[in-house]
Amino acid sequence: MITCKLKNAVPALMLALMCDSGVHAGTYKHITVDGDLSDWAGVPVAYTQPPDTTQSIAYTNIYVANDENYLYIQFAISTSDDPFTARQNIFIDADNNTATGFGAGGYVGSEMLIQGGAGYQEKNGGFNEGGINGLGWLAAPAAPATEFEFRIARNATYASDASPVFTSDTIGFVLESETVSFTPTEWVPPVVGGLVYTFASPPSVLTTNLPLITLTNTAWRANAAGTDLGTGWLDQAYDDTQPGWVSGSGLFGYTPAPAAYPTIHTPLASDHNTYYFRAHFDWNNLPDNVAFVVTNYLSDGAVYYLNGVEVNRVRMPAGAVVYATSATGTNTPVGQPSVFGIPGAPLILGDNILEVETHQAASSGADMVFGLSLTAAAQYPIINLDSTQPADRTVNGGDTTTFTANMLGSGPLSYQWLLGGNPIPGATNASYTIAQVIYTNAGSYSLRVSNPLSTNTTRTAVLTVTNTPVTFADTSQPADVVAVQGRSVTLSSVVAGSPPFQYQWYFGANQISGATNDSYTIPAVAPGDTGSYRVTVSNQANSTNSRTAMVTVLLDTLSPVITNISASATQIVVSFSETLDAVTAANAAKYLVSSGVGVTGAALSPDGTQVTLTTGSVMSFGVVYRLTVNGVKDLFGNAAVTAGAFTRGIVVDGDFGDWAGIAPIYSGPIGNPNAADFKDIYVFNDAKQYYFRVTLWHDVPPDAGRFPDYANIFYDTDNNVNSGFLPGTIGSELLTQSGFGYQEKNGDFNEGGINNLDWFCLPATPGTNFEFSISRAALYAGDNLPVFTTNVINFHFEGQTSSFVAANEAPPSGVLSYTNVSTTVPGLPVSRLAITRLSGGRVAVFWELPGTLQIRDSLTSGSWTNAPGANNPYVAPVSGKQLYFRLTQ
Repeated sequence: MITCKLKNAVPALMLALMCDSGVHAGTYKHITVDGDLSDWAGVPVAYTQPPDTTQSIAYTNIYVANDENYLYIQFAISTSDDPFTARQNIFIDADNNTATGFGAGGYVGSEMLIQGGAGYQEKNGGFNEGGINGLGWLAAPAAPATEFEFRIARNATYASDASPVFTSDTIGFVLESETVSFTPTEWVPPVVGGLVYTFASPPSVLTTNLPLITLTNTAWRANAAGTDLGTGWLDQAYDDTQPGWVSGSGLFGYTPAPAAYPTIHTPLASDHNTYYFRAHFDWNNLPDNVAFVVTNYLSDGAVYYLNGVEVNRVRMPAGAVVYATSATGTNTPVGQPSVFGIPGAPLILGDNILEVETHQAASSGADMVFGLSLTAAAQYPIINLDSTQPADRTVNGGDTTTFTANMLGSGPLSYQWLLGGNPIPGATNASYTIAQVIYTNAGSYSLRVSNPLSTNTTRTAVLTVTNTPVTFADTSQPADVVAVQGRSVTLSSVVAGSPPFQYQWYFGANQISGATNDSYTIPAVAPGDTGSYRVTVSNQANSTNSRTAMVTVLLDTLSPVITNISASATQIVVSFSETLDAVTAANAAKYLVSSGVGVTGAALSPDGTQVTLTTGSVMSFGVVYRLTVNGVKDLFGNAAVTAGAFTRGIVVDGDFGDWAGIAPIYSGPIGNPNAADFKDIYVFNDAKQYYFRVTLWHDVPPDAGRFPDYANIFYDTDNNVNSGFLPGTIGSELLTQSGFGYQEKNGDFNEGGINNLDWFCLPATPGTNFEFSISRAALYAGDNLPVFTTNVINFHFEGQTSSFVAANEAPPSGVLSYTNVSTTVPGLPVSRLAITRLSGGRVAVFWELPGTLQIRDSLTSGSWTNAPGANNPYVAPVSGKQLYFRLTQ
């Protein structure tokens, strides 16, 4: 569901008389959507426009391709950003008919909208009529950037009737971007019909071996002018007929040992470091399961490109290669050809270019020989191109290692890594990684590769695992602990060395059963847990002991404290600071309410910290009640004798009985049944929340705009209709929509987020009666300032259809106004402090409720200061002085 739209965010009509963008013939290509755009090599640009740095999302170049399963689109934007949010729309005219579907800006008749990676039906002419199944969306990269790619499944269907989205081989689409207030700023391409594209049909399957480039019969263009050509010569449109380039066939170059090579047909000038070669060939088949095999004659080093994308390098250093880069060595023995494979991903249907730049090794100017053949092999047995792989290695325990091999063969290929000659479960990829090596990984590894023609197995690589002794990386752990009875204690250790590690915790001299992790937790400490603790850690190299930590358990002498009281008509929910004794907590006689309100029942919550009281009479709004608790105990026998004040409020629980006595602030007529139509609206507040109750005339089905999912609620939070969004009519500083809050204080629709909204709405199912609450402490995310700044709020409800068309307004014009109910309620009792003497002249101070512990050494002079590092409990350092403590809350 789109959650950030106000009605239709699309203008009804833009410039009507614009030139057609033309039909772009399809490019059939398998694209891997991973953020690496190299497999788009050879795909022509479908639309381009100059960069625009005045806005964050401004489209420049667009490329389109397809295969049997997906439509692929690549695009660039002017400034690094994330273009896949609710503020960018992709409108797809799936039948290439601008007269059908949703009129997206007048450019296309959209049958499908894509926003934020989700698809929405628009075939009946409405904006977002429903969902799309099987969209197959995948986009990359996931972080802000300037170049992106995404895919859409060609077999996507409408959720409403399961019919296919794409009904024509020719489609149109536009990319649209919007401001933060969802105002469209750019449509690309800005022409009627959008970018029109015709799907390319799959080419035929290659069943035989097809020579693409032969050693002696292929015409190459060669450049031996000794001029640095940079990277421009790799462009598909580069003119290789200009001066400096010659034609010829392989082999090329010069050598003092001509007998070691096949015939050199095209001599080249000597004494240059770098030579350039380009050869064209046609490709008109599927690349699937085809091995592209190069048989290569080369004296020194070279880098190989297919349609401008690097596909291999031989005897060249890693990293960027420039004209002056030297090869790392020469071929041994001289004249011996090598065989390697290149990937088929950069191939396009039709004309392709293989580009090669050769580089001389240092002090090897006596020869430069180059020539190759390229074969598309549909039937090619498995061969091992590097007999040294996978390599032996010694790895420290805990480190990562990856085994690789260089095997070549036609597909389909199956891989199986072996350990000691036995298959490793799940190790069926071309490489095998052990993320964290342990001693049991030591052994002999090899790779078995199979295709329908043959099976071949690599050499066996020996993995030796070494171990670093285990040590404690933090020698202060486990730390000494002073804890209060019943509270949780965790002792931890941090170690270094070679895994795996074995842990065993001790209490005194005795092993703790089951305590075999890097930390040990006592969920609720008891006096008997006082004592010394340590952990022994072992690995394959050694075993060592941690420091000894002392755990001191303080007796809990504090009675439970009330932390919150909330009430509805006949219920009071009392929260306590700690777990209660089940017998005394559930005794209704332990609770007394003022004004003659009797307590007829008490129920303890499952976690033991909350009691729900049932009253024998209805409590009134605006009355301050006093609850007295006498004799409710905690788990250690400390009885609470305390009291707290409260007023009746609203509990959002889907039961509307606690709204009795509150009159509606608005009652309206029956409206459009396809959207939330407001019968009655109620409002209430307490010190923390605003509460709203909404009754509807109709039970609106979920797919037709069920409240609150298809409703905008605008709040004038400063009681000034002339500030905020829609000044003069609503003046909204806050919008809530589907449970989310959006800032509007600067006058725009949805300027940003809201923190601490605390939205809660029940029931969660369709119906005609709902209640929800929002926090009065909500803050603008942009500057952390409070949203609600006055004692009066105004608001306006808007019910929308599932196409985000505003159908019902409450009130029909203007706003509703509400003045906060203000009832002064005394604060709850603060927590008491408990002080326990420890050894060495120290004392420990603990308390129940959160607060700040303050300290001073005189009651008659000086000021209270916050105790440094005052955790609860706080162990005061030995000072030799008399100390006084207090808790501020």
